[in-house]
Amino acid sequence: MQGDSRHTQDVNLHIITQGYSNGEEVEVLIKTSNDKFNLQGKINNNEAILYDIFKDRYIAIGEVEVYV
Repeated sequence: MQGDSRHTQDVNLHIITQGYSNGEEVEVLIKTSNDKFNLQGKINNNEAILYDIFKDRYIAIGEVEVYV
């Protein structure tokens, strides 16, 4: 992607889990080339969905790392 794109604003992160109970929280660390931040989500049926993870953030095009 080059420049602004709606795809950089509406990226959702789906985390599939095993052994977690509904309502438990998971935390992820997102690292980009110019920023790092933590997000939390609640488990529902072995999945946590984090919506719009880059909303209101400037993300330089490059590599994105996710740590759970």
